[in-house]
Amino acid sequence: MSYRLISFLPLRCISLIVSFCLSVLLCFVTVGIASMTVEEEKELGDKLAQELQQKLEIISDPLVKQYIAEIGRRLLKETHDTRFPYHFYVVKELEPNAFAIPGGHIFITSGLIRLVDAEGELAGVIGHEIAHSVSRHIDKAMERAKRISLATLAAVIAGAFLSRDAKGTGAIATSAMAMAQSLMLKYTRENEVEADQKGTKYMISAGYDPRDMVVFLKKIYRWQRFVSPNVPTYLSTHPGVDSRITYLSDIFFNEPKPLIDHPIAAGDLKKIQIRLFIKERGEMTGIDHFSSLVKEKPGDINALYGLGTSYIMAGRAKEAIPLLTEALKLSSDDGYIMRELGIGYFHAKEIDKALQSLQAALNVFPSDTTILYYLAQAHQEQGKWDQSLAFYRQVLEIDPQRTEIYYNLGVVYSMKDLLGPAHESFGFYFKHTGKKETALFHFKKARKYYQDEEKRKKLDELIREYEK
Repeated sequence: MSYRLISFLPLRCISLIVSFCLSVLLCFVTVGIASMTVEEEKELGDKLAQELQQKLEIISDPLVKQYIAEIGRRLLKETHDTRFPYHFYVVKELEPNAFAIPGGHIFITSGLIRLVDAEGELAGVIGHEIAHSVSRHIDKAMERAKRISLATLAAVIAGAFLSRDAKGTGAIATSAMAMAQSLMLKYTRENEVEADQKGTKYMISAGYDPRDMVVFLKKIYRWQRFVSPNVPTYLSTHPGVDSRITYLSDIFFNEPKPLIDHPIAAGDLKKIQIRLFIKERGEMTGIDHFSSLVKEKPGDINALYGLGTSYIMAGRAKEAIPLLTEALKLSSDDGYIMRELGIGYFHAKEIDKALQSLQAALNVFPSDTTILYYLAQAHQEQGKWDQSLAFYRQVLEIDPQRTEIYYNLGVVYSMKDLLGPAHESFGFYFKHTGKKETALFHFKKARKYYQDEEKRKKLDELIREYEK
């Protein structure tokens, strides 16, 4: 039995999102941008990525994010593309798909990640999308699409978002999808070969077997035909898969197997897929699913990990600890298991054991903000304020969007009787959460406790900003 989802439900069609991406790009065309500079492409991509993150459910799991980002980093190293920083996003979506938008933003769905059986298949998909971005195919498509009217664009956006769940409006959504797809076919058919050629070149240079890309294309082709024949998926936004399979097979399967120094795996694909399964289906479904697997396969590490992780995510730490302990005995250096076990110990109030497991996990995942956060919490529980502050600061350095950390910093600074930094931290927390009056109060209080003139000047700027 597979750890991936057995039946795929068409909750959302990513083709709708792609049509939205195209429509937003075309809006910029209508205001006079014919061929973007690198700076314009980056600005547009950043704005569009922010918009998409509000429309899509992006998975924030650090282990998932780091896994995909590491594969992307290895491939990007071979492109020598330094125009802008690349960003990778995993979308919570059962349908398998992937797409790129301007400025180096690449989206891949959880359903696609669960569909693959090897890291090389994922590398093929990500390399292909990177190649589209390196080749600036979307920029070129914009030049061809200047004839699209604002009225048609409005129909695309309405069909993609306002109508997709509304009763009786399926025709609008279908029409919008058809239009977006027909526009995309005009450039993706002629660009897919180039993206394949560059993408497989990146794969080989990074140490991946390019034949894994062919394996993936065959898999997605079968999936489309037999699992979800009526739902537009990867094939809709990446046309010509059948011909691509043929010529890539001719290149890579009719020649001797390439001598490749395969890289160390970017992570444990099976455990990443388990985490995505739980994220998609929920903790209770995860408990039911992996309970059955544990009975079916006693002593199976991934089944124990899946059940233990499901219990952790469900807030049932005491039930998770025996399962994860058993799994760790079978795989003593597994950072994934150590991580969840440390979180379980923390919630079970076994702080010393939590610190031991979390510190061991941090050696495997040094940039995991969840591990750092729990280490900060555990040290805070023990009254070790300096250690706690150090871990909280590391979380903010890695992920500045974790605004709740400012509140934690305020609490710990208060415990150390450092009232200036405490009020300043609370000020930033309320600033980021939109409570301006409360933020202003704390910034004013912080100023009273600081003697450093440079710090006072910065606080004065914040105070003037809010007093206006």
